[in-house]
Amino acid sequence: MSAYETVIGLEVHVELSTATKLFCGCPNQFGAEPNTNVCPVCLGLPGSLPVLNERVVEFALRIGEALHFTVPERSIFHRKNYFYPDMPKDFQTSQYDEPICADGWIEVDGARVGIERAHMEEDTGKSTHVGGGGRIHDADHSLVDYNRAGVPLMEIVSRPEIVSAEQARGYVTELRAILLAIGVSDVKMEEGSMRVDANVSIRPVGATELGTKVEIKNMNSIRSLGRAIEFEVERQSMLADAGERIVQETRHWDEESGVTHGMRSKEGSSDYRYFPEPDLVPVAPDPAWVDELRDDLPELPLSLRRRMPLCRSRNGD
Repeated sequence: MSAYETVIGLEVHVELSTATKLFCGCPNQFGAEPNTNVCPVCLGLPGSLPVLNERVVEFALRIGEALHFTVPERSIFHRKNYFYPDMPKDFQTSQYDEPICADGWIEVDGARVGIERAHMEEDTGKSTHVGGGGRIHDADHSLVDYNRAGVPLMEIVSRPEIVSAEQARGYVTELRAILLAIGVSDVKMEEGSMRVDANVSIRPVGATELGTKVEIKNMNSIRSLGRAIEFEVERQSMLADAGERIVQETRHWDEESGVTHGMRSKEGSSDYRYFPEPDLVPVAPDPAWVDELRDDLPELPLSLRRRMPLCRSRNGD
């Protein structure tokens, strides 16, 4: 018996299958030639102004209904400020304390896992580090493709209620099946249209206070997610047994070696200096529209499996 229990929260980023990007008319298309699906808006050029894609709001509301969220009367966009080359504006348009969906849940193997929020935001560009194993610190040079910048995302943030790697895999498998069923995303992890970050911590058995969390990135399959969590739990347990301090940081999962590596210290919300986006009005969906979307939802995978016991959800791997 382990002296520690595991606490896991998952952040799932889902690219929405719209025809165009979140705030402009550029194609939302995977696999195009680099830097061809770009315009002044998604490149953040001076004088350009965003216009919200109505289809994105529709998809967000579908997700809200399918995951039992409360949809507030209004939500607003914020600027999330950071300075990485993959975001040409030097900020990401996202949502912060007034998201479009709040307080939902999903059932996983008979247990209910709470979901804190789901919010709309734009994706970043994609950096490619050439040479030296593909990592920025030992690359010969780096390239940036901005085709993905501005692609609409929903970030779905679970509560820290997942207790094992197995339950984390089940959560993502069920979530993937739901999103596919309601037609909002192709959820292809191998193409990056569904990406999962895991916040993992341990604490003594019976304790109520959360331990120091470590965020793990770069898991491109549900199998990788499970392996990364299992490794990280073991690593943190060994540190705790040795009396060493667990550092709050972001770590990179290396699929080939099966270990996590430290990347950078973990940012807090204050580091991003959020403030309301001045170029976008609040999102206030008509209740009649919400009701219409609810009525149009297909039967969800869990209901289908209960009605037809021989049905099985896709494992997403």
